[in-house]
Amino acid sequence: MKILITLILSVLTVHATAQQDAQAAELLEKLAKNNQAYETIQADFTFHYESLQSEQQNSWKGKIIMKGKKYRLNLRRSTIYYNGKTLWNYLHDAKEVNVSEPVEQENTDLLNHPHQIFEIHQMDLKHRYLGNDIQEGQQLHKLDLHPKDLDQDYSRIRLTLSDNPVQINKARIFAKDGSRYTIEVENLVTNQPVADSTFVFDKREHPGVQVIDMRF
Repeated sequence: MKILITLILSVLTVHATAQQDAQAAELLEKLAKNNQAYETIQADFTFHYESLQSEQQNSWKGKIIMKGKKYRLNLRRSTIYYNGKTLWNYLHDAKEVNVSEPVEQENTDLLNHPHQIFEIHQMDLKHRYLGNDIQEGQQLHKLDLHPKDLDQDYSRIRLTLSDNPVQINKARIFAKDGSRYTIEVENLVTNQPVADSTFVFDKREHPGVQVIDMRF
């Protein structure tokens, strides 16, 4: 009898997990369809950092503008411009900008490239649906995503998606060193006209800034 009960429970658990995974896959597919349909994406966000080891906590505001592969990311002390080929990392306090041509890679480290939260549907991640709840009158879905590449610096991403339309609401990244990074998306606007010059650092607008060209 114990073996029979165990077998039934195992079958039911596998079936439930399969349904959960199917629901997660459906949501990620809708997210991909929506994001690929947008010509541009603009969003304000709040970035939270906490360390379980040192109990340190920090939060700051940011803004991102995306147009295809191009993006401009405003953070606390830097602005990153990327026009699809060249990347300019403008460090405000140092008054310098580092110029490079990064090689596009799949599953790039999210801890160093937070803009990829908006491209998470393109990443090869294992996923599981956790459930949904209502917050401030809005239905939100929660998923857990795990990298298939075990060499990544994070072990899990807890993703929260809005329901209609399906879009990023929050992402919480669990780093292997005990750190936690949370991105809360606010004021997301799509399909607004954005000039390509938005994604290029213009030295004329930043007099006195030292340009460090790291391209070979």
